[in-house]
Amino acid sequence: MDDFLLPDTHGIRQRNCIAIVSHAHPSISKGGAEISAYAVYQGLLALGHDAIFIAAVPENQAKRVELGSRREYAISVDSADYDYFYHIGSSTVTDQLVDIIERNSVKTVNFHHFMNFGTNSLRAVAEMPDIHTVLTIHEFVAICHHHGQMITRPAQNLCEKSSTASCASCFPENSGQQFAMRRRHFLTCFAALDGFVSPSRFLAQRFVEWGAPVERMRVVENGLAHVPPTAPPRRKRAGDEQWVFGYFGQINPFKGLSTILDAADLIAEYEDLPETLKIRIHGNMVGQSQEFIDRFEASVAKHSFLTYAGAYDNSAVSRLMSDCDYIIIPSSWWENSPVVIQEAYAVGRPIICTGIGGMAEKVVDGVTGLHFSLRDHVDLVRVIEIAATQQMNAKLRSGLPKVPDSTEMAQKYLEVFEGLPQADKPFVELDEPELEASESDIIPSDAVEAPEHIVQSSDRGQSVNIDGFVEEELPAAKLILAEDGQNEADVIVPKRSKGRGARRR
Repeated sequence: MDDFLLPDTHGIRQRNCIAIVSHAHPSISKGGAEISAYAVYQGLLALGHDAIFIAAVPENQAKRVELGSRREYAISVDSADYDYFYHIGSSTVTDQLVDIIERNSVKTVNFHHFMNFGTNSLRAVAEMPDIHTVLTIHEFVAICHHHGQMITRPAQNLCEKSSTASCASCFPENSGQQFAMRRRHFLTCFAALDGFVSPSRFLAQRFVEWGAPVERMRVVENGLAHVPPTAPPRRKRAGDEQWVFGYFGQINPFKGLSTILDAADLIAEYEDLPETLKIRIHGNMVGQSQEFIDRFEASVAKHSFLTYAGAYDNSAVSRLMSDCDYIIIPSSWWENSPVVIQEAYAVGRPIICTGIGGMAEKVVDGVTGLHFSLRDHVDLVRVIEIAATQQMNAKLRSGLPKVPDSTEMAQKYLEVFEGLPQADKPFVELDEPELEASESDIIPSDAVEAPEHIVQSSDRGQSVNIDGFVEEELPAAKLILAEDGQNEADVIVPKRSKGRGARRR
């Protein structure tokens, strides 16, 4: 670690600057990816490292962003300038990102997602000299065009594995050849990166099976920016007081709220069960049809034990969860490493979840929570009845794991940054994955032996032209600066010229 030290400036111990690049800023969006990205950034600062945070912000929400210091940057992006099939963004957004990285003498760039910046930004940064690049994957967008959910369209069934034929079946408006080109495009971009981080083995394994290089894949558990020093005690219940089951998160088509509503209808048919429990739903209503909204509101009005508590600020999640006995995660997609699991564990609350994907990995059935079958409201009610006893609650609480905080998470990331191999082999084009890897091939971060220093980057290859798509000169992006924690100004950055030399400002 001593080789990473630089002269002390800005009041903290300096090292080669690390940039955390997030597809969104947590002051605007409360998704797990941006929350985790910001936690890594805060952890790096707490450990004394020179770090900056760069986030993409939708143009129509730019005035809402709250930057914590002058070490944070927000680049305004317009969805009209983004190709959502190949995930190619505006060249001016790429220019802004490269410029920030250059001006801060960044040596390590950790992307959390590539959305909004685009895969072309991944390539542009990977081509910069003396830059170490790592991508943290948070879902399946590279593999699955259906919002990265690995759910079929329109049937909404779980998808086990992508292929050109199956993807074209879900999206008949696109040809199998286009999906083959899409996969080749992503693998070519990913070949330029030094490494990948996944918050779960489940997600890592899916990417390796798809074609991502197993030797560059690491697993690092998500941490929380704020972890209570001790978990709150079991919620005090007087005698036969009701058990409280809470839902926390976005209310969107993939989060399984319909299963909770179906369960509520079944619970209402029981003679005594409605009097023994409460179900509280916390979150924003996002992307739901009017039909679902009407049903949701009718169900809340009909069942006295079902309440909608509305949206919540992330700073209040520990307090709100402490008022519950269990947290329900009824997702109908695979999930990977939902932040809500870590948040619940941090306050000593067991989980009731769908027993698939990353949820099944993070919640051990009968040890840290209970599983129920996918979209099965009858099974959910069965599990709720099992959970609603003092004996079961005490057993599950005793099995909850320790949750890493932001500094522990950042330390694991530092080990990854220092220990990954160099992306110096030529790009390859794979029609189908040739690598069959088991979970044992994917290396957890604590198994990596860090070398004495970070190996510097070499030339990574040529730019890629995808299916006739050529970067156009798009309207200039806006760079939002912060002065003492406040938004200072919007700076219009000139369009770059076509040559690569234009990026070397």
